Amino acid sequence: MRCPDCAGVRGLPTYPTSSATLVKALGLGLLVAVGVAVLWRFFPAWQFYLCLLLGFGVVETMAKAANYKRGLDLQLAAMGAIAVGLVLARVLIARQWGIDWAMVNQMGPAVRSVLQLDLIPDALYAAIPFVIAWIRFR
Repeated sequence: MRCPDCAGVRGLPTYPTSSATLVKALGLGLLVAVGVAVLWRFFPAWQFYLCLLLGFGVVETMAKAANYKRGLDLQLAAMGAIAVGLVLARVLIARQWGIDWAMVNQMGPAVRSVLQLDLIPDALYAAIPFVIAWIRFR
């Protein structure tokens, strides 16, 4: 039995991602996020499963494009792509239901329900892909 200092225990190394690799990974992640957002427009009732698809799809696509590297830059890029996917899904759903910006600003219960903006469970579902990205690239 040795203490962690004496045993030389350390975490896995993280290497900086080159700009070209980061841009390529982000582009592919955004492509997946847009695809999930378009799918979300047609199947809004599948919110939980689409959040999982958004999280794992963006993260694993970006990881493969970045040769399975990890780091803060990939975390932030993945979270940005996920945010774009979530916002785009809401915009597409709003257009499908004929909701304009004036109705969104009023934020009545009907608008919140259609756009899936209620605190529970919608906010919890929306947090799932961000947690997936944070864990995968740390």
